[in-house]
Amino acid sequence: MQDNYLREFDGRVASISEGAVVLDRTCFYPEGGGQIGDKGTLSDSKSTFQVTDTRKVDDEVRHICAGIIPQGFGPVVHGSLDWNSRYECMRFHTAQHVLSRYLLLNYGLETVGNMVKPGESRADYQQVDHITEDMKREVEAGVNSILARNLDIAIRFMPREEAITFLQEAGYQVRYLEMVPKSVSEFRVVAVGDYDFASCAGTHVANTGEIGRIVIGKSKNVGAGKQRIYFSLSRA
Repeated sequence: MQDNYLREFDGRVASISEGAVVLDRTCFYPEGGGQIGDKGTLSDSKSTFQVTDTRKVDDEVRHICAGIIPQGFGPVVHGSLDWNSRYECMRFHTAQHVLSRYLLLNYGLETVGNMVKPGESRADYQQVDHITEDMKREVEAGVNSILARNLDIAIRFMPREEAITFLQEAGYQVRYLEMVPKSVSEFRVVAVGDYDFASCAGTHVANTGEIGRIVIGKSKNVGAGKQRIYFSLSRA
C-alpha cells in the first residue's frame, strides 16, 4: 500500500489450508480493484513453492501455491514477487487511470469497470454506443502526450471525509466511494501529477515516463450505452 516497488520480504506463516499460505505480512498484491493477483515464490530453509495467484478472502491475503504444502512449511518464509508481471501491472494500471481521466474530461465518459493484467488490459465506459477508429487514434495521441510529460505519481492516505471532499473538487467519480464500507475510515489517494486523482488500492509506477506509449486496440459493446476498450503498451 505504501511502497509498490518492494520485490522481496520475510514473513511468518500464520496458517496453511487448501493449497494457500497466509502470512503475518506480505507485499504480494491480492486480486481486486480490477487488477490481477501477484505471482512469485515462497521459500523456507528446505523448499520453495510457486505462488500462482494471490487473493483476499475474509480479510486474509491468501497466497495460492502450486503443489501440496506441508504443515511444517516455515515458520519463517521468504517471499519474492514475479517482478516482470507485477511491474507490467503497475504500468498498465497507471496508464488506465490516465486513459479514464482523458475520456472523462474530453468525452464525458464514466469508467464502470476495468481489468489490469500483463499483455493487454481493458476498461469499460458509459455513456457511449460506438467508438470509431478516428476517436481511438485521437484518444491514443492525447493520452500519450500526457504520459510523455513524465508526471510523478504520489500516494496519499487521507481520512474518509477529507478524501471524498478532495476527490469531489478534483472531479473524480465519487459515487463509487459510497460503496466502500463505512468501517473504512482512511482512503488511499493516487495522484498522477496534477492531471488525475483517484481513490485506488492498486499498484502504480512512480512516474508516467516508465509506462511508454499506450496502443488502443479493439472495442466492443458490453451493454446499453457501454463500450469496452482494450489497450496494450509499447516502449517505443
